[in-house]
Amino acid sequence: MVGVLDYGFCFGAYFVGDDVKRVTISRRKVLQVSLSLSGLLLLNSVRKFLGYQEPAAQARQLTLDAPEAYAVGSVTAVPGGHCWVVRDEAGVYAVTAVCTHLGCLVNHEAGEFACPCHGSRFRPDGSVIQGPAVQALPHVAVSRTAEGLLRVDMTQQVPAVERLVVG
Repeated sequence: MVGVLDYGFCFGAYFVGDDVKRVTISRRKVLQVSLSLSGLLLLNSVRKFLGYQEPAAQARQLTLDAPEAYAVGSVTAVPGGHCWVVRDEAGVYAVTAVCTHLGCLVNHEAGEFACPCHGSRFRPDGSVIQGPAVQALPHVAVSRTAEGLLRVDMTQQVPAVERLVVG
């Protein structure tokens, strides 16, 4: 083939009778495949960045002060527990400090929980005041130890109405 320019990449050859046939892929096709793979890698990185991220390893069962040490209306951060202990008129309960939107840790500000990442706001009982979060903060199990101390079990979620009666 005299006078024909071949800009393809040769990936091998095979014989058909006495002729040798080359297996080629055009540069345009190589570029299309490369750009497609690059786009997929970029999309995967964006998915990981924006997706929910499981919080770092934390203590699963925490033993705290006696329930009577928490005043009615108090909201107390549990050190290293990623949760808050709240006492209301009905008793003591614990809500996780992990925002249900993307997993940031919420802060307690002016009588409510606030996510510093995207602005979600929650009532002390964990219910949503303002999004982007649409789910309430989960409640976790609270019980008394044999010594009368408060135990928070982060592995067990409970209904939002459940309280440990103090009295």
